Amino acid sequence: MTYRSQARPVAEAIQSCAKRAIAVQSEFSEKLIEANRHWLEQIQIESTEAWELFRKFNSTASVAEKITALQDWSKGVTARAAEDATYAIETARSLGTIELNLLARRTGATEETPRKAA
Repeated sequence: MTYRSQARPVAEAIQSCAKRAIAVQSEFSEKLIEANRHWLEQIQIESTEAWELFRKFNSTASVAEKITALQDWSKGVTARAAEDATYAIETARSLGTIELNLLARRTGATEETPRKAA
């Protein structure tokens, strides 16, 4: 009987860890899906902007208008690149935090043990 009573807490601990791992994995996957959707949207935006530049560049005979179109396009690219860099940093930070949740020990469980002993 002693063996079974000792095995029960171990089994519960394994189940608890497995549930926590599954929850973290789900959260991590959802964040990756969100990031993939964002980057696919950005690819679509960049493609549309490039085609628009191509259209403006080829439909304009004036060199000054071509330069203006190119400058406007480069301003847009620079602004989107800054936003993309910020998004990439925020996403990496979020993914890192999610990943750390898997490795983190439960603070509530460790705090309860010393209190019961005291």
